Formats: sequence, structure tokens, C-alpha cells
Amino acid sequence: MTDTQSDVSRASKTIPQPGLVARLAELDDRLRATDLRPSPEVDDAFGRLVELCTVVDDELTGQVLNDPSAKPLIASLRSVSARGEKELEHAWAHRIIAADDPWAELQQFPYLDNYHRLVRFELAGLTAVGASHPSSAVILGAGPLPLTGLVLAQCHGVEVTNVDNDADACDLAFAVNEALGVAKQMSTVCADARAAGDLPGLAEADIVLLAALAGDDPTAKRGITRGLAGGMHPHALLLARSAHRLRTALYPPVSPDDLNGFTPLVEMHPCDDVVNSVLIARPTPREPDSQAWTGTGYAA
Repeated sequence: MTDTQSDVSRASKTIPQPGLVARLAELDDRLRATDLRPSPEVDDAFGRLVELCTVVDDELTGQVLNDPSAKPLIASLRSVSARGEKELEHAWAHRIIAADDPWAELQQFPYLDNYHRLVRFELAGLTAVGASHPSSAVILGAGPLPLTGLVLAQCHGVEVTNVDNDADACDLAFAVNEALGVAKQMSTVCADARAAGDLPGLAEADIVLLAALAGDDPTAKRGITRGLAGGMHPHALLLARSAHRLRTALYPPVSPDDLNGFTPLVEMHPCDDVVNSVLIARPTPREPDSQAWTGTGYAA
């Protein structure tokens, strides 16, 4: 944790609930007064928002989330955060594509280290449930700057298929892969996650990662996972990114009940400034006598 985060953490333990809500409302107003494209003002506001949302303790979080008057604010912040992330990724995708040295430009991305730590966190979760290291992955909701796939492919030797339903995002992701010279390790597919059961490579993938913004409410998550459950190999694993505590002001939470057709194995929450939690689950067997998979994946 940085010195700034330590200061925010100490303050968050003493600030009363109305004061915290007021700070969150101020940041929401600041961000909504902009176009959310990266700028010193926008970057500062999002940085302060992330710091507040990742250091507030359980007691204060409960007070905020259980306050009916704060619920519209949480929904507003979540919407602003989703739009801001989209703008951030679009801007940095264009920067990387246009750079003389794309890899050097990528290293300047402000949240790159968070992606490295999040992926390590998720891979540790696979180890915790007895899974071997994955050799292939499908990522739903990869976006225009597919950093999760890039980290998995470059640092962990995983063959990745990135999927998004936005044609512009897919075009940018493909161009980023070309600029970085990693197109052979990562493919890009433009498709709707709700029809994920028909995705190429899904049945052979060791893991499927459902991004936090792929499906923005429980109904959408259930629709996506229903299709996944029928299309994944029975011994593959689903990693669904979620959020807990006040991090739910940044990303929608996912409940084990939202994983339609899956049996949850573990739910993990970070305690540092990594934002996303993860739920790991296996497709619920449809036939008890289904044959074991002989691939590189996970024995039951």
C-alpha cells in the first residue's frame, strides 16, 4: 500500500458515514461534469475514488451500503466507473497502436501492475481448488485493451481468445495485439457473451474468465452463465470477476447464485488495492456418469 493509501486508510476509519457519502458524492459530481476521457482532473478523481473504495472497513461499508439514500449514489458511481474505464482503455489502445515503441508505451499504463497482481491472485485461486496451470483461456468482455489476456499470454504461457460484443473494441484489441506482436498468442472474436455457448474454442478451453463488466446486473450474469454452462467442457473452470465491500461502487457484485448452471468452488476477496474479487466455479454435471476429460485441464 502506498503512503497516500495509508493516509486514506487511516482517515476512513475515523470519518463518519455521512462524511464518506459526501466525499463519494463530490467525486461523482466531479466525474459527471467531465466527458470521462483521461485527463489530469479525471485521473485524479478516479484515483481518489479507487483509494476510498479499497480501504474502507466492513463496518463503515455496511453503514453506507445499508443506507437507502446512498443506493442511488452507488449505482451512479458504478455507471460512471464503467464509462470511465471504457474511455481509459480506448485512449490507451490508440496510444499503444500509434507509439513508436508500443511495449514502452504499455508500461506507462497506470493500472498495469494491478492487472499483473489480479491475474496472479486468480491463478492462485486455481491452485487452491486443485487445478493445474491452464494452457488455454477464453475471456468474455475483454475490451479494447485486453490486458488480462496479454498478462496471461505473455507472463503465464496461456493461449488466449479475447471476446467482446463491441466491434470497435474488437478492432482496437486486434490492432493492439498486432502492434505488440502477440497476435499469434491471442485471438480476438467479436461476439455476444449471451451466446457464449457457440463461441469457437469454448469447449476446449481450460478456463473461461467472465470480466466484471460483462453483464451489468444479476439477470445479465445469469443469462451469460447459462449459455456457458452448456458450452464449456465439464472439467473446465469459470472465473467470474466480482467486487465486495465498497468496491461495489466500482464494479457490480456477483453472487454464487448468479452463476447459473455452475457449482461454486471458492470465492476470493483481495485486501490490498486490487479491486476485483473472483468466484471460481465448475459447470454442474448434467450426467453423473460423464467421462473424465483427458486434456490438460482439471480432473474432478
